[in-house]
Amino acid sequence: MVFTAHYDGFGKLDGKIYNAAADNAIGNGEMLAVAEAFSKMKVKPKRSLVFISTTAEEYGLQGGYFFAQNPKWDITKIAANLNLDGIGTEIMGPIKNMVGFGAEYSSLGAIFNEVARSYNITPMEDPIPEQGVFGRSDHYPFVTRGVPALMLVGSPESTKEGFVRRFNEFEETKYHQPTDDVYKDWHWPGAKTVADMMGILGYRIAQSSTAPTWLPGNKYSGLKRGDTLP
Repeated sequence: MVFTAHYDGFGKLDGKIYNAAADNAIGNGEMLAVAEAFSKMKVKPKRSLVFISTTAEEYGLQGGYFFAQNPKWDITKIAANLNLDGIGTEIMGPIKNMVGFGAEYSSLGAIFNEVARSYNITPMEDPIPEQGVFGRSDHYPFVTRGVPALMLVGSPESTKEGFVRRFNEFEETKYHQPTDDVYKDWHWPGAKTVADMMGILGYRIAQSSTAPTWLPGNKYSGLKRGDTLP
């Protein structure tokens, strides 16, 4: 079971510092919190857990592709990948809904929906399909090798329109800009909710005797772990 969150940002460009707070320092913080929680468990999960802070995501998912193409462990034994890549929405208020990007493609979607509802969170279908989010972060290199994956994004909005508004606000004012910084009005419990969801989902998958599978009728249906998507 592999957890990912990209570690890199743009650093400094044209004399300006890009702190990359929401994209994706917060994702790394959430993933590390999950790793810490698992490390304190007296009874460990049945599957091994791997936590990867990838690099060069902003330059073409290079770290994710390097691992997926040169895995340290047999990739056919990786049950699934859960990825966090912030778009600033989970720290805007209490989480009301959550998107599992890629949920429609594999049996991970049903597990995601069940866990979300147990937290009184409404699972939301991809509200911005035109953005192609599923192919734009470090879970996707795993997908190209046949490993089912999800990217988790939470939102304080209860409607698709509200999510899109928040997304557009972040994209226009902070995305890949020096203004992506930590602000006093950040709602930290929202970040905790995302971390909790990642941890519970990961635990469910790690405890299962069967690995997630691709659902029929989509472009990933024929993939097997270890394949390479053309």
